[in-house]
Amino acid sequence: MLWNKAKRLNLQTLAQGLRTNPADDRFFSSLRWLLPGMRVKRYAFLAALGLLCMFTGVVHLSWQTSFLPWFLQTTRWAGYFSIPLWISGGLWLLGGLVLFLMGLRWMNRSMLSAITDPSSVSKQVYIRRRLEAGPRIVALGGGTGLSRVLRGLKMETANITAIVAVTDDGGSTGRLRVSFGVPAVGDLVDCLAALSDAEGLPELMEYRFQRGEELKGHTFGNLMLVSLFELNNGFAKAMRQANQVLRLRGAVWPATYEAARLWAEREDGTRVQGETALREKPGRIRRVGLAPTGVAAMPEAITALQKADLIVLGPGSLYSSVIPSFLPKGIQTAIQQSPAKLVYIVNIMSERGETEDMDAYDHFRAIEQHLGRRPNVVLVNNTRIPEDLLKRYRAEGQTPVRFNPKRFEGLGVRIVAGDFLEPGFAQHDPTRLVKALINLC
Repeated sequence: MLWNKAKRLNLQTLAQGLRTNPADDRFFSSLRWLLPGMRVKRYAFLAALGLLCMFTGVVHLSWQTSFLPWFLQTTRWAGYFSIPLWISGGLWLLGGLVLFLMGLRWMNRSMLSAITDPSSVSKQVYIRRRLEAGPRIVALGGGTGLSRVLRGLKMETANITAIVAVTDDGGSTGRLRVSFGVPAVGDLVDCLAALSDAEGLPELMEYRFQRGEELKGHTFGNLMLVSLFELNNGFAKAMRQANQVLRLRGAVWPATYEAARLWAEREDGTRVQGETALREKPGRIRRVGLAPTGVAAMPEAITALQKADLIVLGPGSLYSSVIPSFLPKGIQTAIQQSPAKLVYIVNIMSERGETEDMDAYDHFRAIEQHLGRRPNVVLVNNTRIPEDLLKRYRAEGQTPVRFNPKRFEGLGVRIVAGDFLEPGFAQHDPTRLVKALINLC
């Protein structure tokens, strides 16, 4: 009875990994594989038996069977039957190799089955290794445009960082901002779902509750980020935890971890506060900014910009998604000082209350004025949009963004014009857009 109790205590000690220093940690980690139910010992024994058989084969092939230990002397039976040692050695070597590989394979599958589907591991490792060698791309913006591009980029590289504007104040996001004082979470959730490798997680993150007085209209992802904010007592910590647990192929960071609001000054001198109010009144915008001024950027966002090979702005609403993503303190400077190529993707359609009557060059100039750096490359769609499709967008006050290549002459800016239109929609096709971006790396 005492022996069984002591045995249980020892097993508990190994299972819990009680340790007082790093040396003990390594010791307990090694012994933990010997615990009952680990399904490792039997396969390790098979692999060890295979090694012993291979050793016997090598000895036979070297014609030195007399040097075999006493428990392997029976392998000399080959000589009694006039079988050449090179044949018996080959059989022992081949049989040992088969046993060793079988034991190793079954041991690996047993260990991996506790974590994931073993049959998918080779595919996952190949994808990871290939994509980890891809270019370091940082994409800034917000809305559905950024998340759609991220879904395409993650098939080309795992070195993606999304820097997301967090000034939205409408819908579920606006309600959570008022209740909890957090930055806008909606676009962050879309980008997290886009880069996640976890099976079924994107659909769960984007699930929107249809019932319940308090839950109706909220998405699961929005509530998850707010919950992490409450648990961590800070939005920066919440985003770091979200990046760790969601198995992202890259990283997603808010432009700022502070609850900043967007303001806009129109050409007539009037100023509006809030992203929603921005779209309620027609007229061209002169400049936009954040309140309070000088909000801090997410440190990881600045680090990513400093290491980037390619920096992408957009696609997305010019004044409410793209420009707010680089307004927090430190991001503008990081982009200005970065040696990376800067690409701006011009929206296909205008935005009511934001970019009415603005052509591609006007968009480009607004980026340059707010950022303090001229984009090196401008991607613009020059494909004609079907008339039946245009009617639907005109009903919402949107028109195609005009493109005149002559306005860009003499600026030293590379123009990549082409068919980036998604069939059936007046928006960018992610596959075509990503192909053009990768060709720029």
